[in-house]
Amino acid sequence: MDNPLVRTADSIFTDRINLWQRLREIEKDTEGAKEIESRTIEEFITKTIRLELCFSELKAFNDTGKFAGKHPFISERDERSRVTGLLRSDPDKYFEERKNVELNISRYSSQINGKKATPEARKRAADNLEKFKALLQMYKEIFQEYVKR
Repeated sequence: MDNPLVRTADSIFTDRINLWQRLREIEKDTEGAKEIESRTIEEFITKTIRLELCFSELKAFNDTGKFAGKHPFISERDERSRVTGLLRSDPDKYFEERKNVELNISRYSSQINGKKATPEARKRAADNLEKFKALLQMYKEIFQEYVKR
């Protein structure tokens, strides 16, 4: 498994299995229920969409030897390449984007702690906060790699 494409395909395949198992759990939990929470429906739909992305990525890889680039595992790697290229070609733009990510972290942190925020708004803010924290970590890692060269 030294080939990075095969490792990526294996990761997508594992994601497909995990998604399928979670979807079965949701079906069992909601079987016979008269009402289903909106969060459960949202999770079911997002996991179903991601499962379809897994299938399409694996089919594209099987048919052409290349990924379609729509699954998060692939798009995150593409984002990393974009940011790395940005740091090399336009450092000012890189630092501007990084500063915007940091501002988003600050904004979502304050939304979570806001007194008037609804529980749904807090959940959305928490989800966005985690996403931007991961994005900031990626920016930091890319910069550290660049400095070490």
